Amino acid sequence: MGKTTKTAIAVLSFLVFWMLSGIFFSDTKNNAEISLKINNEESLINVKAKEFSSESRLASVIIQGRTEANRGVLISSETNGIVQSILADKGDQVKKDQIICKLSVDSRKAKLDEAEALMRQKKLEWEASKVLVEKGYRSQTKAAGSKAAFDASKALVIQMQNELENIYIRAPFDGFFNDNLSEVGDFLSIGMPCGHIIDYDPILVTGQISEQEIKKVKTGVIAKATLSTGEKLDGLISYISKTADKKTRTFRVEIKIDNPDFKIKDGMTAELFLPTQKVRAHLIPPSSLTLDRDGKIGIRHIVSNNKVVFSSVEIVGDKGELVWVTGLPDKVTIITVGQEFVIEGQKVNYTLESSKID
Repeated sequence: MGKTTKTAIAVLSFLVFWMLSGIFFSDTKNNAEISLKINNEESLINVKAKEFSSESRLASVIIQGRTEANRGVLISSETNGIVQSILADKGDQVKKDQIICKLSVDSRKAKLDEAEALMRQKKLEWEASKVLVEKGYRSQTKAAGSKAAFDASKALVIQMQNELENIYIRAPFDGFFNDNLSEVGDFLSIGMPCGHIIDYDPILVTGQISEQEIKKVKTGVIAKATLSTGEKLDGLISYISKTADKKTRTFRVEIKIDNPDFKIKDGMTAELFLPTQKVRAHLIPPSSLTLDRDGKIGIRHIVSNNKVVFSSVEIVGDKGELVWVTGLPDKVTIITVGQEFVIEGQKVNYTLESSKID
């Protein structure tokens, strides 16, 4: 048998085998699919679920923020002089009008004495002018000149008294002496700071809210804040900026919180919960939350015929270890165990757990 004949026979045998195998394997594949479908209908996935009902509550916008002192000022000199003493230590609690820094007196006392002596002289001259005018020995014009000189001397005394008083740099309000910005011996000109006074009661919790959420929030409403320490606080929304930050396009929001014991410090990280409007929401365990194929957060729940449905939700607050979500029917059966192993439209067997939430 020639080489060409052998090759032709081998190719023909292969083609016959390929056609026959397609028939047999096709039947086997169809049978396998039918068998798998029957098995799937008979052996549904078992999951656990709970029934939840919605409640009325205030929805919140959640933003990140920080604590800030209610106010802080640089206490500055109102006259020129050398710092003679600093009468408070950094961190000291101070009262309004308490002397913090004192400048040297220099020639201020001598100038005040000189002004007072001049005032007494001008007073005598004016009183003498009045007597002479009454007796007709001096004109009214001369008397008016004496009165003007006396008034000018009184103004000079007041000016010198204020100049002497200005050597004392005082706290403008109750607060804390946060830092001294000068030392004994430093020369301070008008406007130069001696120290920094801050007020911690009340304290502010501030954050930036987006332009999409700004219309939902109003002043005069009680808001909540959770500090990085876990401490939860209530306070009044006292301020919402009318102008957006040019870089972030967000608006500043301030919550004012009473801090009489000064336990809340400046600069602590906080999470702000700003109430918006009343909504119907469900209080559920966060472990029930999952993601769909597009990355949207939601929950898988069971509807009629034991079918699984995915509904996207929005988290609007929390309560202890549970979270409030919106976007669900008033009454819903949520899959709490096994939600990651089922898909939308799939039928399941489920066991109801107690709906009581501790």
